[in-house]
Amino acid sequence: MFKFLKRVLFTRWELYNTTANLDQHFSMLEELRSSGIDFKTKGLNFGGGYGGGSGFSTVYHIYIRKTKEQSK
Repeated sequence: MFKFLKRVLFTRWELYNTTANLDQHFSMLEELRSSGIDFKTKGLNFGGGYGGGSGFSTVYHIYIRKTKEQSK
């Protein structure tokens, strides 16, 4: 339990990639997954139109865990 809390609360993340293209987003996730790199994702939805219709767009962010060398 402590390891989980430590990882969630004290881990620093840095922005690795941002794209609006869903294909690029998932190909980048697969590259990170196959390399064994920890990551998390967030999507920023700009909404649009009545019921999310016209002008609908989302930007996808990928964050990777900062290493100790990068934190200094």
